[in-house]
Amino acid sequence: MRSLLYAPHALLAASAVATILACNSTPPPTTTAPVTPVTDPRPGATARSGAGGDDDVLPPAARALAKDELEGDKTCGPWSTKDLAKAESALLEDRVRVRFFAGAAPQGGKESGKLEVQKNGETLFVGARETFQRGDDLFDRRAAKAAAFGGDYEPVAVPGKDGKLTIVTGVKKELGTPKGDLVAIAHGWFLDPNRDVLDVAVFVSAGALGTDFAKCRLFAEKILGTVSQGPRMLAYAKGVADIDTQVSYAKFTYRPGPDWVLTDAMGIHDFARMHFRKRGVFPHEITELQMALDSHPGDWKSDGDPEGDREGKLLGLAVTWHLTKDTSGSRPLYGAWARSTALVHNDHAVASLFTSSAADRDEAIRFAESIRAGR
Repeated sequence: MRSLLYAPHALLAASAVATILACNSTPPPTTTAPVTPVTDPRPGATARSGAGGDDDVLPPAARALAKDELEGDKTCGPWSTKDLAKAESALLEDRVRVRFFAGAAPQGGKESGKLEVQKNGETLFVGARETFQRGDDLFDRRAAKAAAFGGDYEPVAVPGKDGKLTIVTGVKKELGTPKGDLVAIAHGWFLDPNRDVLDVAVFVSAGALGTDFAKCRLFAEKILGTVSQGPRMLAYAKGVADIDTQVSYAKFTYRPGPDWVLTDAMGIHDFARMHFRKRGVFPHEITELQMALDSHPGDWKSDGDPEGDREGKLLGLAVTWHLTKDTSGSRPLYGAWARSTALVHNDHAVASLFTSSAADRDEAIRFAESIRAGR
């Protein structure tokens, strides 16, 4: 299982700005599809998954931890929960809060981040990530299936702070042979009041787990038991009025659907870029769209093999949409990219997107073509 912090978006954005200033062109889009757990059907499962993208039956909801399982001090290597700071720390720009150890400064930004400490040569961090997915009526069962991670993790339902939320969590069953220096000992998801899915996890140095693995399982559950919902929420458009967003010299006008959100916008004197996401059903549905006016665009090609071309318009210019399909992962990603030959005020119109279905790709192209740009 990959770390949920394998590519903190905020840190990538900062490095991208430096690259832009140095190279005078926008960075190519990056694919940030969510970690997809291996299918793990369970005895006794009865419901079909439907919109969530699974192909088989779902297991029952994960076993809820009893209150007494989280009581008392828990230890893992050199750390003890009795030393947790009294005050909560914020992650994802106060989207998520958690009690952690003193001296752990937040790293990352509003999409992915962590709190990390070192002690006696060992490392511990708690991380959080915005999935841009929503939980449907079968979320508890979908999450229980995902939390098994192919059978290596035990799904449990961890009550968050004051029991106000439930984190469907996979807790690693056995240490085995670690594949890296850090081990995800607990990794799960919870719903905010809008049913947006947030990803949280506890990682520990492999060296700290060797003699205390069973204790570290309880320790990780205790840490996640301090998680609470912060005040910040994702802002979705109502879809009933045009929105104007000024990015450097360009003004973009658009009317997104109810599950679309603008997650980033950046520009300097010779490019203006927008980054949209569409909320899909947890755990597999995802759509990302990036588009720009750019005088010196880099490589905006979407990943995968060609699937044909489609003529269209982008920011007022004629383009050819090049369709792709990437089958390198456990589930295919459907992509498309376009770059205009003609210019408007010395800029090309460029776009790149990927989605979890061909139908979502069609919707993303329609949305991209509906966006207007002016000065």
